[in-house]
Amino acid sequence: MPSGALITFALNISSAFVALLTSYYAYRSNRLVRSPALGAINVGFMLLGVGLAVDAGTSLVSGRLLVELPAERAFILLSSLTYLTLQLLAYLVIAVSYTRAAYGRPGAAAPAALAGVAALGLYRFSLLSYFVTVILLAFIVFQGMLVRSEGRGRFSRTVLLGFGLILFAHLVLLLAVLVMGPTLFLAGTAVQFFGFVSLLAFVVRSEVVVPG
Repeated sequence: MPSGALITFALNISSAFVALLTSYYAYRSNRLVRSPALGAINVGFMLLGVGLAVDAGTSLVSGRLLVELPAERAFILLSSLTYLTLQLLAYLVIAVSYTRAAYGRPGAAAPAALAGVAALGLYRFSLLSYFVTVILLAFIVFQGMLVRSEGRGRFSRTVLLGFGLILFAHLVLLLAVLVMGPTLFLAGTAVQFFGFVSLLAFVVRSEVVVPG
C-alpha cells in the first residue's frame, strides 16, 4: 500500500475512535445536564465514527495499486456512499440542534439542501456532499457563535475551535475532490482529526465539571 494511503487509513481509524469516544462522553454528560448540543454531538459523532470506520476499510482496498475485481469496486462504491451519507446526516443533526438552541425551532434550509443528492454518480455525489457539508458546518459555527454570544447553553471556545477546524478541513477536502489532489485530501483528513480531538476535550471536560 502506498504511504499516503496508509497515513489516510491511520488518520481515519484514529478519527473514528475519537468520534466514537466523543459520542460516548457526550452521551454520559447529556444524561446529567440534558443539553441539546451534547445530545446532538452524541448522535452526530456516533454516525461520524461509524462512517469513518467504513471509510478506513475502504482506504485499505482503494489504496492498493490495482483494484481489479468487480466485488472490490462495488465494495469501494458502497462504502464511499455509506460514509458520505452518514457524514451528511451527522452534521445535519448537529445543525438542526444548533438552530433549536439559537431560535427555539428547527431550520428547514438544511434538510432542503440534501434533496436529490443520492441520485448522483459517485464523483458528483462526493462533490455535492462535501459542498453541503461545508454549508452545514459553516451554519453550525455561525449558530454556535450566536448561542455563545447570548450566553445560552454549554458552548465554549473549545467547541467553536473544534467545529472551526472541521469546517476548514472540509473546505480543503472539497478542494481535493475538485482538483483530485491526494495531498490536499491527506491534509484535510489531518485537520479534521484535530477538530475531533478538540470536541472530545470539550465533552470530557463537561463530564468532569458536572458533578456525578
